[in-house]
Amino acid sequence: MPIKTILLHMSNDDRHSQRLEAAVGLAKRFSAFVEVLFVATPVSMPAAVTGRAASYAYIAEATAIAHEKAEQIEQEVRQALKDCSYSWTIEEGDHVELLAARAVYADLAVVTQSHDDERGDRVMLQVPDRLPLTSPCPTLVLPYAKPSAAAIGRHVVIAWKNTREAGRAVRNALPFLKEAERVTVVTIDPPGHALDSGRDLMIWLERHGVRSQHQANIFQGGDVGDVLVSACRELGGDLLVMGSYGHSRLREMVLGGATRTVLAKLEVPVLMSH
Repeated sequence: MPIKTILLHMSNDDRHSQRLEAAVGLAKRFSAFVEVLFVATPVSMPAAVTGRAASYAYIAEATAIAHEKAEQIEQEVRQALKDCSYSWTIEEGDHVELLAARAVYADLAVVTQSHDDERGDRVMLQVPDRLPLTSPCPTLVLPYAKPSAAAIGRHVVIAWKNTREAGRAVRNALPFLKEAERVTVVTIDPPGHALDSGRDLMIWLERHGVRSQHQANIFQGGDVGDVLVSACRELGGDLLVMGSYGHSRLREMVLGGATRTVLAKLEVPVLMSH
């Protein structure tokens, strides 16, 4: 499916400009409409805030500040997207629930990796962790520290294993894959396994006009997520495509080990689907 609607997560945080710049580049690249959703409710709550009254006061104050900042951010959006079609909406509530509800009508959602300091917060909304598990469209998670102007998708690295989640991620990534200068299929197999586990995917990609190469890895123990991050770095990839593993039930979330590690140690944008 082509990317014709991009859902952009905006809030009063220090990486909203990074997401905006990335969305602008993608909108121009794919001739896509950008739906900008500004959520005034704070993204996270400091661990020092305890107790119902204190939590309510913090959220109320942070939300009021966000509404005050919204006009300035809207001006940024208007200037950045002046050559694109877009909409601007302000909402309050759970970021993931609001994004997931709008993702039904989008082809790609754009969010930012959580900052290291925020992972220790007592109350975290965990947008990049939860959204891929609840969104019907793929989620592009941008690294917190990476410059927004960095290239996305010249060399796409696919983390492949024959699962529903990985298969959905590759299908959702086809618009990027068809435009990529290079595509590498990375597999991690147990000792003694045949080293052609990426062959069938590569044949399927070829039928879609995507030529790829295969890097086979034999699992020697440790964290699969670390292997994927290292492989992407060594290959010089600028976009990682992978399935998002885990489940989300109400506000409980259990991520698969590789998914958790990649989201924590992300060095390049990752396109995730569940």
